[in-house]
Amino acid sequence: MNTTEVLQPTLFPFPFQHHLIFCCVALVFFGYLYMKYKKPHQLIMAIAIPFSLVLWISTNRVLFYAVGIIEVILLITALVLNIIHKKKHPELYEEEKNDNENKGKSE
Repeated sequence: MNTTEVLQPTLFPFPFQHHLIFCCVALVFFGYLYMKYKKPHQLIMAIAIPFSLVLWISTNRVLFYAVGIIEVILLITALVLNIIHKKKHPELYEEEKNDNENKGKSE
């Protein structure tokens, strides 16, 4: 008898363990950047990416859409805070620009 395995589709194209590792790496990365540069959008991203783990709690569509809406709000907030912060503190961004230009010249 020939039996084939049927895979059940999930919300994510990769398993929970990979999602968890990605979120932990993103949390550490953006947490480090925030501690170093104190840019508010980095803190928002440190919260927004791991927040997507909430989707693994339940398969409820209301939760799915609520997390999606919250994620969009957090991403828009990060974008707006980045623009505002760049206008209020252009010297922080000029320093990064100069560092990147100097790295390109040394290669």
